[in-house]
Amino acid sequence: MATQDGGSVEVERFKPTGTVALTVVFVLIMLILWFSVWAILVTRGATI
Repeated sequence: MATQDGGSVEVERFKPTGTVALTVVFVLIMLILWFSVWAILVTRGATI
């Protein structure tokens, strides 16, 4: 990438650490919710 004065600017690599962290938290919450629903169903005697 070149600047107006002819110099060059190194392009930084984008690292989506916040997006990855939010995705991991979201997946963990979903797993906890599904496990809790499964546990409730098992305690009530539900079968597959």
